[in-house]
Amino acid sequence: MRNKILSGISAGILALIFFLAPQASYADWGIGVRVGSPGPGPGFYRWHDHPHWGVHFHLLPVGYITVRVGWHNYYYYDGLYYTNVGGDYVLVSPPVGAYVAVIPSDFQPVIINGRTYYTDNGVYYILTRHHGYKVVVAPVVYAQPVQDSFPVNIPNNSGGYTTVVIKKSGNGFVGPQGEFYPQFPSVAQLKAMYSK
Repeated sequence: MRNKILSGISAGILALIFFLAPQASYADWGIGVRVGSPGPGPGFYRWHDHPHWGVHFHLLPVGYITVRVGWHNYYYYDGLYYTNVGGDYVLVSPPVGAYVAVIPSDFQPVIINGRTYYTDNGVYYILTRHHGYKVVVAPVVYAQPVQDSFPVNIPNNSGGYTTVVIKKSGNGFVGPQGEFYPQFPSVAQLKAMYSK
């Protein structure tokens, strides 16, 4: 009798594994199945778990909203986007152009090139006036020019100008012939040396 019970339990576990196996396609088991964790229910991520795109689910989490981008519907919940593929719902990277009213608290504001973005894990949102948060392409960070050389036009003896480039060096400045100036040289100083 005991062997029949153990055999039945083993068969039940094996059947459960075969039932869950399709759900883990394109994902590893450590990421695809979450039992007893916080969130909308077993098997679903929350944004702070930093999920892997491509995980398949049979159902959407309770409370999702539909987000339309172009001609395609996405399903949004807690910072995550799903799309319908062959009857399953696949976790996808946030589609650029999607608008949502709320983003997870994990997203932190950063100022890049004078604009405030909300970002986490490579995803960027901007806050719009009328439509909430919009998914945008990661901004390009423009390098601030560091000016370490300064061209100065010095009047020369032939009635024109000679351009002299002064370079920043430590606590002072250096001229084209290697001369050192503790402060930026005046036109008169440079004219005495370079006006010929």
